[in-house]
Amino acid sequence: MTKIRLWITIMLGLVSGLSGEISAAELTIAMPGSRLAHFTYRDEPLLSFGGMSDFVFYFPGSAYDYRQWADWQAEHGMNHVRAYPPLSYGKMEVVFDEDNVPHDEIVFPYMEVEPGSRRFDLERFNDAYWNELRKKLAYLHSKGIIVHLIVFNGWNITYEHSENWDGHFFNPAVNINPATSHLASNKHAFYHSVTDSRSDLIALQKAWIRKLVEVAAGFDNVYFDLVHEMARNRERGWLAEPGEWEKVKPWIDVMTATLREKHKDLSGVEAIIGMDGGPFTMQQRDWIFSRPYFDILIYGKRHNIQQSIQWREAYRKPFVPQESWDDNGTKLSYRFPDHRTHIRKYVWKMMMAKVQQLDIYVKPPKESYSLDDLDPPGLPHRYDPRGWNGFEKDAVLLRQFWNQIEDYGSLRVQGNVIKGPGRHQLVLSSSDEALVYLASPTGKEAVEFPASKLRLSSLGLDDGTYTASLYSPTTGPIGTREVSIRNSKSSISLPAFIDDLMIHVTPVTTQ
Repeated sequence: MTKIRLWITIMLGLVSGLSGEISAAELTIAMPGSRLAHFTYRDEPLLSFGGMSDFVFYFPGSAYDYRQWADWQAEHGMNHVRAYPPLSYGKMEVVFDEDNVPHDEIVFPYMEVEPGSRRFDLERFNDAYWNELRKKLAYLHSKGIIVHLIVFNGWNITYEHSENWDGHFFNPAVNINPATSHLASNKHAFYHSVTDSRSDLIALQKAWIRKLVEVAAGFDNVYFDLVHEMARNRERGWLAEPGEWEKVKPWIDVMTATLREKHKDLSGVEAIIGMDGGPFTMQQRDWIFSRPYFDILIYGKRHNIQQSIQWREAYRKPFVPQESWDDNGTKLSYRFPDHRTHIRKYVWKMMMAKVQQLDIYVKPPKESYSLDDLDPPGLPHRYDPRGWNGFEKDAVLLRQFWNQIEDYGSLRVQGNVIKGPGRHQLVLSSSDEALVYLASPTGKEAVEFPASKLRLSSLGLDDGTYTASLYSPTTGPIGTREVSIRNSKSSISLPAFIDDLMIHVTPVTTQ
């Protein structure tokens, strides 16, 4: 079957309308419960990647031009955003200073008791915020952008910066609801509501989930992440305490069931749900990853090829790495032009691990870089991402290559490089198609490889004659070779190249 190019979908601009009503689930998991489980969108295998847009659901377009970001992504072959609605007004006011947007213009998810009081009623949602969120989801949908939607952002509670919890809507100092009063002495008891039978708090938490699902369920480009960075400070904090994890597990059970039930009730189809497994202990992460109600594996820490492959195959679920943490521990960011080569290699490597959802980090790590030095001139959150980083050009080539893959669903991590260039030598193959990616070491660039002979073994390809199409991730197609496969082995002549090269092996076609 001819692959339906996602860029065609983007150009057509299929819009659901502001009502968000779509007749069927389009973002699905094909072959669930198998080692070949993978994302599809509109019946075709999906590669979703792009510059992360943290604040897309925080502020109106006057402060953060989400349309500009969506348009830029679509025009450069990208189609991904990971974002979350705000659960802390403190973070909103810190991130957006008065020069960027007057604080009396910020729209919150909950109603203030009095305008400007910063005291909220958790039983009253602010329709102005949720209607705006619906419009944003509709626009992202019109551009073919897949939304990794975070339900609860754990760092709003656990992160060291005081504005997170000080301004958290569930902080009893910030709301008028007695159900949260006990959180004044232990903010992490937010996750104990089920164990402690705090029915009023449970009702407020469920109401948040149901409201978010009510807005998002009609869009076919959304999947859900129950909690991001719940265990951020585990080593030094609350989850390290004996028995703490046992108090949390029932809450995860109940909240996920609430999300799933509401989504099915509203849309008639199952939601795709996961939960960030980092940085939990290995045993805690295994509990999360093995839950039958979590359809996908999400992990927000350092990523490497083998771990990505092992988890996906062991749990038989698609794997979603949050943020672009390379295997050397570097958090790659689109904000840094000199990260271009490293970002490109990271994305291609992860694609070869059969990872299909990829953030490209945009914020710099605060401990390493000064925002003042890196923000473009003018108001820092209204920036135009065009031209910051040459990766935007590489992204178009990655999309073009992806559209040439003929049977992604059948490709396995199968095949070995016996001899050939590159520190990273990654192979995917099926009975009639193979991909081979060769790249310089992580953290290195401008590495020159001379012309050489590539020798492969253990391929899944049937014996026969094939075309090996050579593809540069920076310039595109660079030639073809006719090769033969015998007893799962092959030999391919390669030209000189710099940093990385892709070889796509397909059957010889007859006219």
